[in-house]
Amino acid sequence: MYNELQKRYVKEIKTNQEQSEAIKNLTIKIHELEHNLQEQRQRIEQLECKKVSWKTSAVSGKRSRTPEGEVTSRRDISKKKESCCNKYLELLLKEIKKLKKENEKLSTERRALKNELAGLDKDFFEEIEDLKHAVQESVKLNNQYEKCLKQISVMYGLPFIAH
Repeated sequence: MYNELQKRYVKEIKTNQEQSEAIKNLTIKIHELEHNLQEQRQRIEQLECKKVSWKTSAVSGKRSRTPEGEVTSRRDISKKKESCCNKYLELLLKEIKKLKKENEKLSTERRALKNELAGLDKDFFEEIEDLKHAVQESVKLNNQYEKCLKQISVMYGLPFIAH
């Protein structure tokens, strides 16, 4: 019974430590994801600002020559930049959606772990301490019984094997 209680106690402590570590890691990961999300939002704002500035320069309609000697207008250049910008924005938006899903998943997992830890209330740990004390007392009593048995076996000349 003592060994079973001791195993249960050790198992509960390990589980508690693992869950605490998991919560800590998930919290760190959530903060990182939130930081990444914030950075991506800033990038989007910057790209939108650039997009607006490209549109305003395209409205002026000035023409220039490319290194190959072709005549192009700023509208043509801005369309190329805009299509590149749109692709980049799409990639960023996909990444943001992916990060949001991961953040949501981690938040759900974190809540579940917190709920699981909530089941380990103060009474549980007090009960564990009480059991620990009871086991220590029974070990002392067992040691005393063992001494008595040794004395009796010596008195009657019986072999005694201690475990």
